[in-house]
Amino acid sequence: MKIHYRSNLMAGCLAIVFAVVLFLIIPAQVGLEKSATFGITSRTLPYALCVVSGICGIGLIIQSLVFKKDEVKEIELGQEGKGLLYMLVLLAYGFGFSHSFLISTSLLGIVTLAFQKDKKPLHYVIAVAVTAVLYFVFTELLHVRLP
Repeated sequence: MKIHYRSNLMAGCLAIVFAVVLFLIIPAQVGLEKSATFGITSRTLPYALCVVSGICGIGLIIQSLVFKKDEVKEIELGQEGKGLLYMLVLLAYGFGFSHSFLISTSLLGIVTLAFQKDKKPLHYVIAVAVTAVLYFVFTELLHVRLP
């Protein structure tokens, strides 16, 4: 199955969605200092990024719809399925990371090797061992708190 899309229009819409999502999550993710000077706070740069992203998105949409400067591209879902599945794996890793660094990172290494169709068991052992060593170094030597 093939999907046809207009590149500038799609990129503009995604930029605007990114800007709106960023705008909504900034207050929950970035604290606000009480001693801000001249209106510049810790939220200034994220909000500026949000505004710039939105303006660029609007520019791309105008370029596509008004000036007709756009290119029609196509995606074949059969070929892109593996990439989409791996994106879901990374999303699951993000959720799992908050519960256990050691387990989620080990599983990510194993799944990545499986996606590459690696058949050597030693590579899987090395992936888990490196994760365990990194966990030890960060938690015991560097005193970094990991989930």
